Amino acid sequence: MTPDGTGLHPALVWAQSGLMALSGPEDGPPAVASGRWVQRLDEVVADIARLRAQATGNVSAPGGVGRPEISEGPSAGLRTDAAGFLGERAALVGRRRRGAVSVGGACRMVAAADGVLAVSLARTSDVEMVPAWLQRDVPPGADVWAAVVDGARRRPMAELLERAGWLGLAVGEAARPPAPAEPHSFADAGSLAPGRRLVVDTSSLWAGPLCASLLGGRGTAVTKVEGPNRPDGARYGSPAFFELMNRGKQHTIIDLEGAEGQARFGELCRRAAVVVDGLRPRVWANWGIDRLEVARTCGLLWVSITAHGDDRPGFGDDAAVAGGLWLADPHGGLPWFVADAAADPVAGLVACRAVLEAMAAGRAGLIEVAMSTAVSWLRAGDDLTAPDAEVFRRGDRWVVRADDDEQVVLDPQMGPVRPVHE
Repeated sequence: MTPDGTGLHPALVWAQSGLMALSGPEDGPPAVASGRWVQRLDEVVADIARLRAQATGNVSAPGGVGRPEISEGPSAGLRTDAAGFLGERAALVGRRRRGAVSVGGACRMVAAADGVLAVSLARTSDVEMVPAWLQRDVPPGADVWAAVVDGARRRPMAELLERAGWLGLAVGEAARPPAPAEPHSFADAGSLAPGRRLVVDTSSLWAGPLCASLLGGRGTAVTKVEGPNRPDGARYGSPAFFELMNRGKQHTIIDLEGAEGQARFGELCRRAAVVVDGLRPRVWANWGIDRLEVARTCGLLWVSITAHGDDRPGFGDDAAVAGGLWLADPHGGLPWFVADAAADPVAGLVACRAVLEAMAAGRAGLIEVAMSTAVSWLRAGDDLTAPDAEVFRRGDRWVVRADDDEQVVLDPQMGPVRPVHE
């Protein structure tokens, strides 16, 4: 029990979540930590289930007051625990913990002259930018990560972060920022147009597609919009995960850079209840599209998910680290990543709840969710430590002991059944 008797010890929650198996060194025991932030995300997921149930008039609460589940119809099986959302990609593609390297391998902890950075080199273009970022030659065929490690240790973090922003590299500082009051912002744009049942998903990868997926179903269709030169980057990863995020969505190609494409997009917006996007604000501004004005004139909700709430790039792993979701190596090495790109599902769930809340209030507007901010809000000042718990081996399994209780460290869980998009 926790010291105040409110439930499982936070370290046992962590072991039970499946995320502990994804955190810590590759060789050796998984990292003991606090699972309080996972419990807080449970509340977000429960709110999503409650709001969806209220919207459809289909409410049951087998888990007790305050934790309703959608138990009938197309949304049957929607979980009210966060662990499945956080661990589903790793469970689907078989990823495991790698310590100071993200479980996906594209992001690594790197020591700067005065701190530690999480550096993502997820795209070919990112690798090509390394020489300009570090202001040094990297010969063709050289180990680019060795060059990053050697070059970063000579420079202060402020310089590295600034130059990364200029070049479009996703780099986050391993810090513990204070928790914001809210995980998102909302700019009101008047009344929501009645009777709309369309979600337009212009996002990519994980956070936005997850949000759009959960908004669909029960008569609400989701149309996924990709550009001819901007396909969803998830198409180049696991086909099974792309299918999980986009199952049942209608797909269309629209070139938002041209007048014809913008006219087609405008037609969609005039029929939509929600637009979900994952682009930096500068991109929309360059196209001459004012997101808040579209929300106002079309009577819709526009939800924008970015890494940091501005034009800095970022992915789920580096944004999570920037929000304070990382674990210290007790032996003094580089910090360890927590779970798999956790800022992505966290932001997707936070965004989904914000949309459903605004829809319940009948308000149109612009909802902005920054992944690092959402993580910081969820962490709520917790440094993730669990000093009164231990992990040990029993047979072929790791076990966590806290106070007088024990919990086997579970593997990452597959996610929930997705709503069927009609």
